[in-house]
Amino acid sequence: LSLFLHPIPRATLMGTYPRAAAFKGLLKGDEPRRSLKFECGSSQMSIVVPTSISLKKKPSVLANALSGVLSSVLAEVVLFPVDTVALLTQTAEAGDSSGFFAVLLRRVRERGLQGLYGGLGTSVVKESVHSFNYWMWHGMLFRYLTKADDT
Repeated sequence: LSLFLHPIPRATLMGTYPRAAAFKGLLKGDEPRRSLKFECGSSQMSIVVPTSISLKKKPSVLANALSGVLSSVLAEVVLFPVDTVALLTQTAEAGDSSGFFAVLLRRVRERGLQGLYGGLGTSVVKESVHSFNYWMWHGMLFRYLTKADDT
């Protein structure tokens, strides 16, 4: 099932949809219209609505930025122990051929579970600032570049 949202001119609308008279109240004026086209296999269905009827309100740029920060901080917290163990494995002495799980078990035995999260605080702060900047600029640029709402 796919959904296409595309603008259509009034002349095309009246010529293509013989039952458009049923939508007279909806089609009055020079307001731009959109056709929602649903396809499932060879079956198609279209619904015509004015563009002033908001199909879905866009979240604010700040809401997108905060969502991005929350998800990146969550990913940082979940993946930080993996990063710690990978770093310890890569920086082991030349004669040490311990693998990932051997280093993980050794770290937990020596320092407990807290040993896997050493330095997490500064990493979360760094990731929060980085992610907020990225998603804020991304959101502002995307809103500016898509003002025509034709994407």
